[in-house]
Amino acid sequence: MNKPLEILVVSDATGATAEAVVNSTLVQFGRANVRVRRHPFTRTVEKAREILDGADQRAVVVFTFVSSEMSAAMVKLGRSRNLTMVDLLSPLMGIFSHALHSIPSRTPGAFRGQTEDMFEVVEAIHFTRRHDDGQGLETMDQADLIILGVSRTGKTPTSIFLSCRKLKVANVPIVLDVPLPEEVRLAAAPKVGFRMELERQVQVRGERAGRMGARIPHYAERRHIMEEIAYCNRLYRSLAGIRSVDVTNRSIEETSDWITHNVL
Repeated sequence: MNKPLEILVVSDATGATAEAVVNSTLVQFGRANVRVRRHPFTRTVEKAREILDGADQRAVVVFTFVSSEMSAAMVKLGRSRNLTMVDLLSPLMGIFSHALHSIPSRTPGAFRGQTEDMFEVVEAIHFTRRHDDGQGLETMDQADLIILGVSRTGKTPTSIFLSCRKLKVANVPIVLDVPLPEEVRLAAAPKVGFRMELERQVQVRGERAGRMGARIPHYAERRHIMEEIAYCNRLYRSLAGIRSVDVTNRSIEETSDWITHNVL
């Protein structure tokens, strides 16, 4: 009999959420030959090293540390042992910090006692990330909300912000002369179209092109953006029931509140 794949769940708190994410993913693989082992309250590099020293060479290590120092140490320890490392928390911490304009408290176990709510939030976040920028069309019908808009109108950060409110959000880019997927048109979820003034669009796209250090054909050109906006407005008019919002001078929080009160 083949040796089971060892999956280590290592956390500075209980690790229950990380283990739930692992198990919900494993469901998709039927009766996979795996063994999940949870290591809670791992808060020192020495304890992390001890855990990894005892790991199988094929092991997958899924970890959640609110401490950036512990996360970095964990990655370094895993790489030195050629283990597969999966950091569940740090990417979301960075995204939320940017979207919420806030610094995380980095308190281990801060959500303990709120397990049910936490699982719903985690599920919504995972759905939203899988349906970012037009992805996940095959499960678009499971969305609670669909956000549409041309490039650089804040679709992704707004989607992430709303997913923290347990909403499964899909966002879909409007690209000049590219038809909207039928999966989006047929989805029953409420739809909201983002609009932004031309001058602001020219500015933000120019800034992005400058940061990328490479020229994207027509991306920041005024005439092209005008055509995109006109095409976008035509698409909005073709969608029954869609609400649109001008996000030019709205923060992510303000846009999210507008959606909550006027669309959902």
